[in-house]
This record gives sequence, C-alpha cells and structure tokens, in this order.
Amino acid sequence: MITDMDTTIQTGIRISRTLYDRLKRNAKREKRSLNNYITGILESATAPAIPRLVRSEYEPDDELRELGRVIGDIPAEKIERDPRLKSILGQ
Repeated sequence: MITDMDTTIQTGIRISRTLYDRLKRNAKREKRSLNNYITGILESATAPAIPRLVRSEYEPDDELRELGRVIGDIPAEKIERDPRLKSILGQ
C-alpha cells in the first residue's frame, strides 16, 4: 500500500460505468473507500516480484549472516514480516 502520503497525486481516469459500479460494490463489501480499494489493486498488480522464501528452504552462509549483524537497527516488526531478514540475522 501507499507508504508515503506526501508523494501521492490526484489523477483522473476514464472507465465504464459498469466497471465503476463493480469496483464500488467490491470496495463497499470490503468496507474500504473506492480510492483505497483501487489503489490496493494497482499496488498488487505493479508490485515488484520478490520471491517469498520458506526459511526451511533457505539457509544463508556465514558471510551473509555477518553482514546482517553490521546492518544496524532494524525494527522488530519488519524482521518478523520478512523471513529473509530473520534468516540473515540468525533469528
């Protein structure tokens, strides 16, 4: 989702009434604003392909672990959400 509200812009697009109605219904069903719903769809469709690693299938070497120790402070919630960081940091 949008991470830096200062970088958002307002734009206009042309879509069919049928598509608009369907998007509006789906947003309402998910209890989200239409803007938030469409932004989420666009974010998902354009997100970079970062492979999700299964920790049991990925074991970093000692050099990568050492790099993880010198990186500095990384918020615990970020580490918890990213199995690669957990593995690199030896957690």
